[in-house]
Amino acid sequence: MANQGQYDAGHFSFLELLRALNKLAGPGVARIMLLKIGMQAALEVPEREYATLEEFIESIKEMDNPISQFEGEAEYYGDGIFGLPKCPFTKSVASYKSVKGQLPEDYDEITATLNQSSASSDLLRIAEGASVSPFCGVHQPIRSSLGGRIKIGGQQLKIYQLGCKSGSGKKGLSRRWIEETQADPDIVDRILDNNMCCYCFRFEPCSDSSADP
Repeated sequence: MANQGQYDAGHFSFLELLRALNKLAGPGVARIMLLKIGMQAALEVPEREYATLEEFIESIKEMDNPISQFEGEAEYYGDGIFGLPKCPFTKSVASYKSVKGQLPEDYDEITATLNQSSASSDLLRIAEGASVSPFCGVHQPIRSSLGGRIKIGGQQLKIYQLGCKSGSGKKGLSRRWIEETQADPDIVDRILDNNMCCYCFRFEPCSDSSADP
């Protein structure tokens, strides 16, 4: 045990369960479990509507928004693009490392599988190169699914994962979603210099909340 201090048993147990599932059933099953956890968690949150874009952005700052209440305050960079300075799973990683010293090497298998195209990545506009750890497999689906429960001025929010950065500083950008949203990849890359996550929103007339991972 790397650190004899107190650790969070809940965080530690979740990561150990994920590791065991990967060994017993493989990274594909682990990916499906993570995606379903994220999507189901969002369904427990009441739908919200904001009158204007300005009201929505202000709600992020004031933590009066389902997305910010889950992941913390994000900074708005314009053109619908946000940067999240701190990953909500930082404590999980720290708790695990306090016991094991480092994350399991087989987590890389799960991450690689997350970045493969699937019905869920199409629906939720996640991954496709923007997943840098297994925790992205829960975080990104929750955020995108929460976006599906938010409207601004009657328009349905549609969230895209543009990029993410690992704890070691490695960046992962989704060329697919960057191109689809017509975001500037250089801007996304610069946002990730000071943030762990970069995503943007667009609008759609309606949303479909179901998919088969």
